[in-house]
Amino acid sequence: MATDYSLVGKRVRVHLYTREGHLLGAIEGRVADVSPGVTVGQDAAGRDIKKDLVYVLDIVPGRGPDGEEVPYTNSAGTEGEGWFAVQDVTVIEGDGPPLFAN
Repeated sequence: MATDYSLVGKRVRVHLYTREGHLLGAIEGRVADVSPGVTVGQDAAGRDIKKDLVYVLDIVPGRGPDGEEVPYTNSAGTEGEGWFAVQDVTVIEGDGPPLFAN
């Protein structure tokens, strides 16, 4: 698959799910980079699982139960940015292409 840099700079909504597939919520930010075919794990048979990813910056902080801003923190501990599967992303600004990969 060719890298689709047309997503760079677009405002997006990322839908967050548990490992079991339950929707946790959504965050919004701006795509800074794309990376197709990244190995993200292995299935039960030991085969690589690959996904197309986007790097999202400027993630808007959420609100805690008391209304206080809570910044998004990725698994490495960095606030306001992270890698996400293209299949979980929707362009919310601009005329971007459909983002559901086959």
